[in-house]
Amino acid sequence: MPKIGGYAIWTDPEKKTIEKDTFQCCHCGGHFMIEKGSGRQRGWCIMCGAATCGHPSCNNCIPFIKKIEEQETKNRLYEVVIRG
Repeated sequence: MPKIGGYAIWTDPEKKTIEKDTFQCCHCGGHFMIEKGSGRQRGWCIMCGAATCGHPSCNNCIPFIKKIEEQETKNRLYEVVIRG
């Protein structure tokens, strides 16, 4: 079972309150819930050793933190080129 990444609470005045654990995708950083019988296919990245949300763009192993680091590098290069 993947590591719990968060907790969600839904309230509706006409229905009961729903509380569920959420999990964080190791590739996109998005949160999702695992619901038995929902038919949603989630994934597991053997390279990261963590759960994925199942979105097709998350099938390739590019960890979320790596995406952030790449964006920070691009921003630094942009600052050097523009501001010299």
